[in-house]
Amino acid sequence: MQAKQLLGISALLLAGAASAQTVPAEAWVGAPIATTGSTMSRSEVTAELQRSMSVARTPQEQWVGTPATAAVAVGAMSRAEVLADLSLYNKAGLGDYARIDSPDAAGPEYARRMAAYRQARNSDAYMAEVQRIEGIRGSALASARRKNGPAAE
Repeated sequence: MQAKQLLGISALLLAGAASAQTVPAEAWVGAPIATTGSTMSRSEVTAELQRSMSVARTPQEQWVGTPATAAVAVGAMSRAEVLADLSLYNKAGLGDYARIDSPDAAGPEYARRMAAYRQARNSDAYMAEVQRIEGIRGSALASARRKNGPAAE
């Protein structure tokens, strides 16, 4: 009796496997991407790489500000300028606002905070903050030099 049951189950499994439909790869991943037949020569590819590397580009996600400040190349700001910008950003409340679970970037509260940040960023407060940070860093370097000698940088 067990042999008949075992044989019946085996027959059902075999029939199920034989009747399973297979789907060609193109149906679920799209057409294959051609890996041969490039239209550019090696020298053209190298020239295009060099040309693209010479242009300093910063993706939009990596800057905060106006389109005028978007033209600033990566690394064009000093450490003190970046820290001053961050300080003004936080003083305007944008740092705390970014930590909210679902911030409303189109709401009046965000617009008020962004206006305060832009006003501070485009005023003398920015340069005062840069000078304050440079003074702090300069005095820290000077005290480190006095303590450890000139190689403490």
